[in-house]
Amino acid sequence: MEATAKGARDGRTVRAERTRQALVDALLALLYEGQLRPTAERIAERAGVSERSVFQHFADREALYQAVAVEQYERVAPTLEPIDVSFPLGERIDVFVEQRTRLLETVTPVWRAALLLEPESEVVSSWLQTTRGRAARRLERVFRAELEQRGQSERGVLLAALVAASAWTSWEALRAHQGLSVERARAAMRATLAGLLAAES
Repeated sequence: MEATAKGARDGRTVRAERTRQALVDALLALLYEGQLRPTAERIAERAGVSERSVFQHFADREALYQAVAVEQYERVAPTLEPIDVSFPLGERIDVFVEQRTRLLETVTPVWRAALLLEPESEVVSSWLQTTRGRAARRLERVFRAELEQRGQSERGVLLAALVAASAWTSWEALRAHQGLSVERARAAMRATLAGLLAAES
């Protein structure tokens, strides 16, 4: 009887984990389809579960956003391979821009939704701040040699300019506002970074 009860608990746990994952996957899928504020009803429908299940598995929307943010990070993190800082500047720029382009194209639908939620969600705001910080630190590592050639105050300005030039908001301006293709947007980012890094070097 004890083994039967344990098996039932294990079965319930597995089903609960599957439902939880289905809800996370459903919300991400809806965001990628351009639905920036899907309702709990819509998320549940996409996951194939009852609407009640959403808040049985997540205490509130913040808990759901946290789970989605973790899932999204785990999906995109492997695409960011380390860049060899011994490469010549031009090669480092090329590799960085190629990786950044791939990342920004991938995350654009989720970023659009996240920016809408940022003012009202502590979880989303925190994840966006963390992501922006990671991007700045990555730039600092890849182009450390060029940054260290500058004086302290100029170094901070240059890093800020590099961060802005490769930020998602800049990519959105190139792709959505100017209507550039991926190739032309990539070329524009590369030209901007190369110009900044070459100036007075």
